[in-house]
Amino acid sequence: MFEKLYMIMGSIELFILLILIGKYIYFEKFFCNLRTWYFFLGTFLLSEFVICFFDKEGELQVALPFLFFSVLVFLSREKNKFRGLFLTLPITGMIFSTIIIPISFLYLFSKSMNSIINTDTSWVGVIDIVFWISFILFLWNGKKWRRHIDEVIHNRTLSKWERNLINTTGLFLLVFSVLVLCVDEFKIASLYSKCFVGFGIFIVFFLETSIIAMVIQGNDKTYFQQAAILNEHYLQAQLEHFKTYQETQREIRRVHHDMKNHISCLYNLILEGKNEEANKYIMDLNTQIQQIDKELHTGNDIVDAIVNEKLANAKKDQISISIEGKLGPLPVDAIDLCTIFSNAIDNAVEAIKYNYVPKKEIQIQFKQKKEMQYLMFRNPVEQGESTLSFFTSKRDYINHGFGLGNIRIAVEKYMGHIEYYLENDGEQNFFVLEIILFVHSAT
Repeated sequence: MFEKLYMIMGSIELFILLILIGKYIYFEKFFCNLRTWYFFLGTFLLSEFVICFFDKEGELQVALPFLFFSVLVFLSREKNKFRGLFLTLPITGMIFSTIIIPISFLYLFSKSMNSIINTDTSWVGVIDIVFWISFILFLWNGKKWRRHIDEVIHNRTLSKWERNLINTTGLFLLVFSVLVLCVDEFKIASLYSKCFVGFGIFIVFFLETSIIAMVIQGNDKTYFQQAAILNEHYLQAQLEHFKTYQETQREIRRVHHDMKNHISCLYNLILEGKNEEANKYIMDLNTQIQQIDKELHTGNDIVDAIVNEKLANAKKDQISISIEGKLGPLPVDAIDLCTIFSNAIDNAVEAIKYNYVPKKEIQIQFKQKKEMQYLMFRNPVEQGESTLSFFTSKRDYINHGFGLGNIRIAVEKYMGHIEYYLENDGEQNFFVLEIILFVHSAT
């Protein structure tokens, strides 16, 4: 019984490694729905327990992690699904070559490889202990690191040469690992076999380190590219904001300069008893004053710049933006504010622009209660859109571009919360995006 449970644990370790390498080396976009993950992992564990009692040789149990990982890649990919089935081969090479390193060290001080594999199996327990300690530390203390990596790799994809290089390296490591394990079968002198294995340790370490270094370098490049794009977007929004502000100030000075004349004209009209003309003059003057302030005001200069830049573009498609409430102090970086507001408004504009809705208006609402800042973005959607199909399509495009996925990353960076849903208001459906930020959160 203990042996069967130990084999199940080994299969779980293998499956975890396959997923981690698939996500952080190959940047595979797996399920984003927790319920789907729970169902998939539960099915894997149930299959492991069922098979362990019927598969006496244990061959099927060893193959199960590779089978489920292939299914995971196939289901989560949007294209090249069948090509993704072969991803297990290079990843297996990376895993096995890592395990080969301690075995190779032991072989340098032993008579044969078979004696290590078949008799002295204490190294297996050491590897298990190291794995679970590392995995627990990864889950427990690596939250900040994972959040940063997820933020970087959300829009990260491997270039063709990077993918080919990693695939080739993984396949080479797989073949080389098999050769090391079968070194006793070569029937060569012990000195030469030990030199071969010793040199192999260096090769494996060098190749695996090179892969990690290449991925990290690519991640840094992607991060700075994204930051540059957002900074450029924010600076452009600021420029438009200042241009509008200057125009507003000129209008205010002009009206202020003419105010004495307006008052004098009204005074004369009232003295002459021309009340109707005076009322009309006041209405015209009021309209002129109301048109002076063309900006939306949120209470935050950064958000003002972003929102008004988006409003200027939205007006080209006859889309209006209304704001209710004021923003309180937010401990959020300018780039993250740009990420949240730019993507939320862009998504709303896109939904209105390409669908028929009677009233083209994006509603933004702010509320603050103690240490919580509430943000709400609300836009109409096409009436025929069903809730099921809506969420299916929305969940699909989370993984593309600067969409809801990037908003979620920016919000969760400050321990915030994001939620979105469909709302029916009479005869009209609305998409509602709600965000909660904590005003005293640490950045």
